[in-house]
Amino acid sequence: MPRARAPSAHRAVRIAACFTLAAGATFFTAPALAAPPDAHATASAAKAAPAVTRIVVRLQPSLHPPQGERVSGRMLEELRAAAGRAFTVDAPTRSGDQVLVLAEPATPAEARAVAAALSRLPEVLRADVERASRLSPEAKSRMKSQNDGQRVRRFVVKFSDPASAKLASENGKLSADHDRMLTEAAGLPMRVVRATADGAWVVEIERPVDGARARAIAEALEAAPGVLRAEPVFRERPQAAFHPNDPYYQLGYQWDLDDPVNGDWYGIDAAQAWAITVGSPSIRIAIVDTGGTMHPDLAGRWVGGYDFVSDDDPVRDGGARDPDPTDPGDWSLQDECGDGEAPEDSSWHGSHVAGTIGASANNGYGTAGINHVSGLIAVRVLGPCGGSTVDINEGMFWAAGGSIPGVPDNPSPARVINMSLGGKGECSPQRQALIDATLARGAFIAVSAGNENDDADLYTPASCYGVSTVVATDSRGLRASYSNYSVYADIAAPGGDKNRYDDETEDILSTVDTSTEAASGDYGFAWYHGTSMAAPHVSGVASLMLAVNPSLTPAQMKGIMADTSMNFSPNSACRTDGDCGAGIVNAYYAVLESIRMLAVAKVRVIEFYSAALDHYFIAAESQPDVWALDSGAIPGWARTGRGFYAYAGAQSGLSGVCRFYIPPAKGNSHFYSARADECDAIYDAATNPANPVYDWYRGFIYETGSAFVIDVPVNGTCPPSRVPVWRLWNHRLDTNHRYTTDPAVRAQMVAQGSIDEGITMCALP
Repeated sequence: MPRARAPSAHRAVRIAACFTLAAGATFFTAPALAAPPDAHATASAAKAAPAVTRIVVRLQPSLHPPQGERVSGRMLEELRAAAGRAFTVDAPTRSGDQVLVLAEPATPAEARAVAAALSRLPEVLRADVERASRLSPEAKSRMKSQNDGQRVRRFVVKFSDPASAKLASENGKLSADHDRMLTEAAGLPMRVVRATADGAWVVEIERPVDGARARAIAEALEAAPGVLRAEPVFRERPQAAFHPNDPYYQLGYQWDLDDPVNGDWYGIDAAQAWAITVGSPSIRIAIVDTGGTMHPDLAGRWVGGYDFVSDDDPVRDGGARDPDPTDPGDWSLQDECGDGEAPEDSSWHGSHVAGTIGASANNGYGTAGINHVSGLIAVRVLGPCGGSTVDINEGMFWAAGGSIPGVPDNPSPARVINMSLGGKGECSPQRQALIDATLARGAFIAVSAGNENDDADLYTPASCYGVSTVVATDSRGLRASYSNYSVYADIAAPGGDKNRYDDETEDILSTVDTSTEAASGDYGFAWYHGTSMAAPHVSGVASLMLAVNPSLTPAQMKGIMADTSMNFSPNSACRTDGDCGAGIVNAYYAVLESIRMLAVAKVRVIEFYSAALDHYFIAAESQPDVWALDSGAIPGWARTGRGFYAYAGAQSGLSGVCRFYIPPAKGNSHFYSARADECDAIYDAATNPANPVYDWYRGFIYETGSAFVIDVPVNGTCPPSRVPVWRLWNHRLDTNHRYTTDPAVRAQMVAQGSIDEGITMCALP
């Protein structure tokens, strides 16, 4: 894909408007700053890239093997064909992920390419290089112990019996027997508090314990009969460290949105993208954070939300969970967040993130967000001292339209979710399960890599599979001095770095309340920096991509951003070490590629007829079969002039169509199905001698699971926006099927003796 050239290293004049001055803008000249040596380069010089042998894959929920079983059959063939490398299938992980072991070790870049190829399959929900396999024993130990200093009272437990999961989904209550069982397993009094997502339950002990003891309790619970998994509920915080105490205001100037080719800074090239789209009013973007404010630059952009901060957390709005996601302020007092913890001012973190994504533009006021029209959903999960992992996970899943016990469903599910937050430790099974469920709903998730200048694989949710982990860069295209990094990071984006240049305008400017404590309604703008500021740039770009191509899957969006990203500065070790993601996200090229994918995605499925055989055949126009039939390389076939439209590649929520060749003795034709269960049943019947119908299906050849991609009817009916495709069987020994959208053709075929098998696909108009 096109790669933008590196911009010049400096600009002589910077402009700022200081809120402390009564009138006018203050102009000042800064020294011409060449890009400094990257400290990252010094620390990581000559670092060898680790070898990778394992890739974890999760299929779409309807296709994923049962717990503990390995992928097999036709799906295994699909994975082998897409990977382009030999591999074996290892035992699934405890959470059920499929583990592909490469026959030959690969570099991280090579392994990411394999994972990207697997992600293009419509049957694949996510494919990632296994992260934990590269961590040393010391690093793994450090990851587990990072939260030992926290005080923990609550845990998330999932029981193995289906009845408890069903009861959780209904927001029911467990019997006292579960309290007794948990108490016996934990060795101290424990009770069930409430149901949570994914069929799990929140439980608590009477008094808080430290993180190390909490991990031991969770391990004891997991070892108990009837418990599938158990994990402590830790606290996580916003990732917007190092913001200035004194706010500075500037009207309409943001280097982070610059054109990196014709401008002077490594921005995301927003203006050229805006010439194509400024967003879509049908797309929703969720900010899972501290809540929203009524800032004038966000007026009219909020479209609902919810407050998920639990009633036992230190809240500032005077109540428990409720439909009001307004940020009341997240200031904390001395020792309120733990013994020795210093007081902190309110951050207005969620408002700042929201402004980067969606501050109103062309209104003669304030800043311009990346998306100018899409609705913003405030999901409040953070308060003073941060937020609990269970609240954060539930808020994320709810934002995408998932059901949370005791909470009304989100009437306008988000397609983009921003999570500028995180904590130390590994990605827990409960969090990964809810991320997978969120991805399956078609929602793209951007998360911050973290601000500790450390390996992002030691932090969560940055280390989770399927999310877009965002590294922060500065205006010169270097990794920001504070930003976490990882060879498995996905992308980088502007996060600012005033400390490196001793200049507050090197940070990211966005919308805040100016109060240091409770909300005042005195709104302004402030410069912050952090990976929390980088992630919303990626979320904003994702929303523009969906505006021009709403059929994109989260995995496809990650791939497009990587392919169209801008190179880092030539001075940056990100280029040599490869631990800052594919490059710096570029809005313009990402939108262009999204349009290109839309243009090539829709294909005509062409119908051919052989008079000699009295058979029909269909093929997507992009396939070699069409040339072979049109050219006469396979003689005797001609186009009928009929057909229908489908997609050539993976699309969110749609199904790949499998194709089987039926041998001459049984028809010398092809069979197509968009139903995964039907495809699997025929594959098993054709390859498994123990199958009772093996003799009939023996010899059927499975050719592909993605002949084209299309909607599947529900209860024999297509959505109003789709065209029904009927399947008609000729009811002869030389079996053949015809697929048509024309009711008259359907009636004619039935009159000639064909069996109407009903609507089996739903075509594009």
